[in-house]
Amino acid sequence: MTISNKDLLTVIDAYEDNVSDHMDSDAAQTRADLIEFYLGEHYGNERTGYSQIVTREVYQTVENIKADIAELFISDDETVRFEPEGPEDIDGAQQATDYIRYVFYRQNDGFSVILDSLMDGLLQRQGIIKRWRSMEDVVTTHNFSEISEEAYSVLELDPEVEIVEFEEERNELTGMLTYSGKLTRTKEKSETKIECVPSEEFAIDANATSMCTARYVRQRSMKSKSDLIAMGFDEKKIEKASTSSGYNEYDSPEKLARDFDTSEYGDQNEYISKMYDLHEIYVRCDRDEDDYDELLKVCKVGNTVLSVEDADEIPYNIWTPIRIPHRLTGLCPADAAAPIQKVKSTLWRNQLDNQYNLNNGRPVIVEGQVDLDSVMSSKPGAPYVVKHPNAISFPNQPQFGQHTNSMMDIADHMLEQSVGSTDNSISPDILHGNTAAGAVSQVLSKRQARVRLIAREFGEFLRKVFMGIYELEIAHAEDMEIFRLDNRFVEVDPRNWHARKDVTVLVGLGNGSKTEQLFHMQQTQQAQQAMAGAGGLGVTVMPKQIVQLQEDMVRLYDKSANGRYFTEPPPDFTGQTGPSVEQQAIMAQIQIEQGKLEIEKQELMLKQKELELKVREHEDMNEFKLAELNLEARSERAVKIGN
Repeated sequence: MTISNKDLLTVIDAYEDNVSDHMDSDAAQTRADLIEFYLGEHYGNERTGYSQIVTREVYQTVENIKADIAELFISDDETVRFEPEGPEDIDGAQQATDYIRYVFYRQNDGFSVILDSLMDGLLQRQGIIKRWRSMEDVVTTHNFSEISEEAYSVLELDPEVEIVEFEEERNELTGMLTYSGKLTRTKEKSETKIECVPSEEFAIDANATSMCTARYVRQRSMKSKSDLIAMGFDEKKIEKASTSSGYNEYDSPEKLARDFDTSEYGDQNEYISKMYDLHEIYVRCDRDEDDYDELLKVCKVGNTVLSVEDADEIPYNIWTPIRIPHRLTGLCPADAAAPIQKVKSTLWRNQLDNQYNLNNGRPVIVEGQVDLDSVMSSKPGAPYVVKHPNAISFPNQPQFGQHTNSMMDIADHMLEQSVGSTDNSISPDILHGNTAAGAVSQVLSKRQARVRLIAREFGEFLRKVFMGIYELEIAHAEDMEIFRLDNRFVEVDPRNWHARKDVTVLVGLGNGSKTEQLFHMQQTQQAQQAMAGAGGLGVTVMPKQIVQLQEDMVRLYDKSANGRYFTEPPPDFTGQTGPSVEQQAIMAQIQIEQGKLEIEKQELMLKQKELELKVREHEDMNEFKLAELNLEARSERAVKIGN
């Protein structure tokens, strides 16, 4: 048994009473106050005739940190990289990396989404990105001329084609009917969409500590009737829904703080009165009463439920700069800078008022002895008209300058200690050499430790966003996609991707400076050259790695340089086309030593032969003497054989 829409609305209303961010909640007002601090609005305690200066510590703090972190993530479009799970997955991981970057930066305005969510977090405690799969009808118009009756019948039967106008003619030569006219082709297109959700539109169960475990998440926004129809909702249900829900997005504190002006819609706000308050809700409840909660996506306007469907996930990701344990939303740098801004504004006002009093002090005059018109004139160098020199005098005014400046220095120190980034932070562009890079990096790591931690929080947030986009592409891909990458067209099929969980969000090299990145690449290049010179080419350093490093160095300054300056070697090429100079010298030395050994062997063999000859001669002499003795014995006279 499935619960009715009425019971479902009862569950939603119960959750709505416990969401973290009502329009009239303290959190909403705090965010509005921080926006006003950022914009430098007056505090409401100003007095006419006194200084009303407002310092901009919140603006400076947010912009400084935003610049530091943005350089790490959006200095180029290589924000995300998918790691392979094995050697066989290297090409697939690179394909996924290229395509997800394409979806994020080309199909969507990824630059603005990252920058806006970063800004929301730094200024309003939370940045929210939503991702979803959008189904849109793409309509194209075509003309056709003198087509046959069979071809015309094929067009009529095509469900994607609508013939707008046509003319029927009979060919005088053939007697066949021909058709000319215009048609429209409507094709459904599925794309992944991303957007940065304003804080005033978003609410979540107050007890939630993470997005994936939240029991209730809601986004409310103002939509026109045509918007709702384009989103696929039933027009009859839309007409039944009321446009007066008591909520007006344009009256939220955050909208008003951003100076949203409704006057352009007329005194009666006729335009706003025709808008619908759409709630897109993700709620966990036991819809079919089987004792297990399901995640449902409910879209409603007022008490009219437009759609209810099962959901695989909550398609939002949220980040907070300064995390508080066991809370979803923590604090932001603007929280620390706002009270300092108010203190410094007060100090500056007192200092300027004091200076005004010094320059235009209140005189003591003797009644009837001074011309009042000349006293009231504040023109520099204008004379005082008096009847006696002592008729006018100026009492001493206290000077607050020295004490005020000391207090301002203390306030600046408090701000730097609290936030970790001020105008005195060292620019990363001075990192030109090894010595400078090492020294400055130590200073940066001390002074910007909090900023680096905020950057890590933002990086983890983006990792979840990209992982969600990756899973959307796998789940909804219907066919092979073709996209343009570095001046070439690439085919990709997300259906064949692995359901991986290993995604790395790149944070540039070092602190994101291109100069520092180039420095590190040059160090790597020197290491490659040393290895190759020592005979490691094709062993410890492959030609493909050398070309890839050169391509990366060029792409730092020319994004479209892929393949323009270097050619990638064949996959089986190792670079071992011949011995190096060092190898040739070693081989020559080996040959010399081998020759020496051969000569020594020949000399040894010669000496052995000489020794054998001497032994043979000695044996022959012994045989001759023995023969002589035998002859002498038989002949009884002296006999000599041989010489």
